[in-house]
This record gives sequence, C-alpha cells and structure tokens, in this order.
Amino acid sequence: MTKVSRIPLRNDVWERIFDLFIETLVGIRDKKKLEGFVGNFFSPTERIMFAKRLAAAVMIAKENDYLSIRRVLRISPPTIAKMSFRIKYESGGLMPVIEDILRRDATKVIWEEIKDLFDMPGKGKNWAEMGKRKYKRGLKISRLKSEF
Repeated sequence: MTKVSRIPLRNDVWERIFDLFIETLVGIRDKKKLEGFVGNFFSPTERIMFAKRLAAAVMIAKENDYLSIRRVLRISPPTIAKMSFRIKYESGGLMPVIEDILRRDATKVIWEEIKDLFDMPGKGKNWAEMGKRKYKRGLKISRLKSEF
C-alpha cells in the first residue's frame, strides 16, 4: 500500500494541489490521453486497487452478494464491507457516479432491445440470418444485464 508522509500539508497547500489534481482529470477529454496519464501517473498496484474498488461499488449497487463480488474481483470481505458502508452511509460523491455507470449500462441494453424489435425481414430477406442475429443479440443482452 502506498504510504503518505506523517508530516501533514498546510490546508491551503492541500486544497490547491487537490484542485489541480481534480481539474487535470476533468480536463482530459480524450480517452487515450487519459489512459496514458493514468498509466504513467499511478502505479500498477494503485490502478488495480482503484479499479477494483469502483467495480465493487457498482456490483454492490447492483445488489450482488459478497461471495459473487469476492469471486469475481478477488477482493477481501473487509474491502467489500468498506465499499458497502460508503455506499449506504457516505454516498454523496460515490452514488452519482455509480448511477451514471448504471444508466450507461442500461442504455446499452435498451439499444440492443430496440434493435431486436426492429429487426424485421423485408422482401427477399433471409429469415435464417434474422434468426441468427436475434439469437446473438439475445446473448449480448443477457451478457450486458449480467455484467458486474
């Protein structure tokens, strides 16, 4: 685990550097640029730790049980409990982000279901091909719904 100096920063210095950090993250609009920044800025361990915490929070919000979360993410029950506690009692900053993630996931499912509704064979269209597309789309919808 990364260690923090025992010598605390002055509040004004802390606020300034934290604002710089947040503004930097918010200002990076390009996904490749952000991936490069995160890849160079955070250690491999930090990247894994943060990604697993976010994934655990999303899985908790989707009402997955602790055993499933533990099995999928390979994290300890205390870590899951800590994220669960934060979601239930300290969710001011976490829940809006999780809700955005859940909304994006739901949108993906809805678009696939809409495609499925409008996949009709026209004159001279192959019914077998349509059936294959519907089957594959059904699998994709199931996968999207069950993803962590």
